[in-house]
Amino acid sequence: MNNTILVADSGGTQTDWCFVDKNLEKHFFTTKSFHPSNWGESFFEEFLVFWNSREELKTSRIHFYGAGCLNEDNKSIISDYFLKWGFVNVQVFSDVLGACHSTLGDKEGVVAILGTGSVACHFDGCQITKISGGLGYLLGDEGSGYYFGKTLLSRYLNSDFSDSLMISLLAILGDRSEVLSQVYGVNGKLYLSSISLIVNGLSSVYLEMKELHEDNIQLFISKTFIDDEVKKISIIGSYGFYNQNILSEILTKNNIKLIKLVQYPIASLADYVIKHTEESTK
Repeated sequence: MNNTILVADSGGTQTDWCFVDKNLEKHFFTTKSFHPSNWGESFFEEFLVFWNSREELKTSRIHFYGAGCLNEDNKSIISDYFLKWGFVNVQVFSDVLGACHSTLGDKEGVVAILGTGSVACHFDGCQITKISGGLGYLLGDEGSGYYFGKTLLSRYLNSDFSDSLMISLLAILGDRSEVLSQVYGVNGKLYLSSISLIVNGLSSVYLEMKELHEDNIQLFISKTFIDDEVKKISIIGSYGFYNQNILSEILTKNNIKLIKLVQYPIASLADYVIKHTEESTK
């Protein structure tokens, strides 16, 4: 391969990168999320320093797949950022398309993201033909880590759990003032999104917790696939991955077959980009 490639998969919590050198060796690293909510002067300056310390990457062809990049204006903004950082060959796509490329390649199917946020789409093997959900944390995101965290904390702060579960959550999360300071702090959204990991394991001890996950995932299916007869699906994202047993149960109840479940799609996404780059240069 004549040119190096830099592939990014940016979600609501972090950005996973894969640098592919001329020998097709993959080198992975992670940075903070490149979500549009983080953009601004301080973000630009932070990554100006970051990329200047990695000059060797700037000649790479960038394939950036990011949350919030279904919007054409956002695509232009982040593309301009990369150009100002010194990159010369930049392509920007949505993380939803990245989910399709990493799980389906060039095949038709239905794909969902169940991570910090949630969205589902139909992919015809070339482009996305329909999107359901993906309304963000203010209007939707049912089935996501954020939605679960918001629901759990609301019930916890209103003492809407059994005494034994309340005691367990108190030991893990702290009291009302501690929780509220986190929720309304600088990193409140990240905190809410991480709750499912913070309390990971409680669903195997308390039926209430398992039911909370079940309700969250079922709500996503009910609202997202209300007009579709979905028979099989591929899913990416940490929330779905860490709750895969519950996820599989709910999908089975809805007569949906889980084809593939991937926590971090960056490796398979890089493989997809490599394949298409080599094909385009033949």
